[in-house]
Amino acid sequence: MSLLANVKTDVDVQEDGDRLGGGGPLDSGLYHCKVSMAYETESKGGAVGLALHLATDAGRELRQTLWLTSGTKKGRLPYFETKTGERRWLPGYTLANHLALMTVGKEIGELDSEEKVINLWNRDSRSEQPTKVNVVTELLGQEILAGVMKRIVDRNVQNDAGEYVPSGETREENEIDKFFHAATR
Repeated sequence: MSLLANVKTDVDVQEDGDRLGGGGPLDSGLYHCKVSMAYETESKGGAVGLALHLATDAGRELRQTLWLTSGTKKGRLPYFETKTGERRWLPGYTLANHLALMTVGKEIGELDSEEKVINLWNRDSRSEQPTKVNVVTELLGQEILAGVMKRIVDRNVQNDAGEYVPSGETREENEIDKFFHAATR
């Protein structure tokens, strides 16, 4: 069963507004991209994600994991509740759902996945290794305009307790802020 099967749109949740994000080797801007890979992933805490690899027209690759749900402890929900009790979509869910709607005309939870073996980075071996994942095949090859933001973030390091904390050093990274329909811009 697909991890996306339980990710559904709820009418009581309000759409997310614009906010600043992004950073990395690409300058902030709008990039025409094709989805070169899209697969389901799960965090150690049980959050469901969609790992995206986007190829720009200039041959650059943009990779980002869109976290669609909270972790197991928070109910694996695609939304959070504000202090006033309003439900708001998680930013990753919003992006993934917009990508699915603008490319294949379906909500993200309606997309099928297929188990495939692809090469993914393995931290233990420090190399790419063949790994079984559920690939969201309907998204592969789809064209999209990605609004990319470039930002400077703290470089995190693992402390003795195994927690990641800011190191005092910074790095640049890219973040997808919005998706736009490729044909109509």
